[in-house]
Amino acid sequence: MRIYTQQTQAREWLQQYRGRLPVFACILGFTATGLIPGISAAGATPEDRQYTAIADAEFLVNGPLPQPKYPLPPLVVGASPVLISRAVVEACDLPIYLFNAGLPQPPAVPAIDLGGIPANCLTSGNALPLDIVQQLFAQGWQWGKTLATRVAGGYLIISECVVGGTTTALSLLTGLGIAAAGKVNSSHPNCNHAQKWEIVRVGFQRAGWEMGKES
Repeated sequence: MRIYTQQTQAREWLQQYRGRLPVFACILGFTATGLIPGISAAGATPEDRQYTAIADAEFLVNGPLPQPKYPLPPLVVGASPVLISRAVVEACDLPIYLFNAGLPQPPAVPAIDLGGIPANCLTSGNALPLDIVQQLFAQGWQWGKTLATRVAGGYLIISECVVGGTTTALSLLTGLGIAAAGKVNSSHPNCNHAQKWEIVRVGFQRAGWEMGKES
C-alpha cells in the first residue's frame, strides 16, 4: 500500500489495523440539486439520477443480478464506483450497514431509516428544515457510537451515495467559513467548479446569508 500524505500518521494507522477487517457503512440520500443539468456524471440524465443511490445500494448488497429492481443508471463516461465497492465488500466478506437519510423511495434492500426527507435544491436557500438537520445529526452521532462497538478491534468505513453531494459539501464548507471554492471535486472527469460555485452563491443569496456568515 502506497502512502501519499501524512506519512507518520498513515504508517501508525496501518500498523494498528493491518490484517483487521472493517465494518462498511453507506449513507444514502437525495437532493434536488442532483437534478440540475450537467451538475453530476452519476447518471446520464436528471431522471436517471433520481435512482442512482437506490440502484447503488441494491448493487452493493446483491451484486450483479439478471433483473435488479433498480438497475445501475447509464453513465456518460466511466463506470460506477459501486462496482469497486461491491468487489471489495464481496472479496473481504464485510458486514454492510445501509442508512436511508432521505430517499424519494426506499431501496430494494434492507436499510436503516434515519427519518430524513429528500432535500430541496441548494439554489432554493432552504435545502432542509432545521429540525430535520438536527435529527439527522443526532442519529448519525448515535449510530457512529453504535457501530464503533461492533468493529471488534477493526475499523469503520463511512461512505455515502448522494448525487449532488459534493456541491452540497461545498455549500456546507462555505457556510462554515472555509474557503473551499475550486477545491471540492465532482464525478466529472474535469470538475465543473464554476457551476458548483454558482449554485452555492445563489443558495446563499436566497437564504439571506453572506458567504461564511449569516447576514
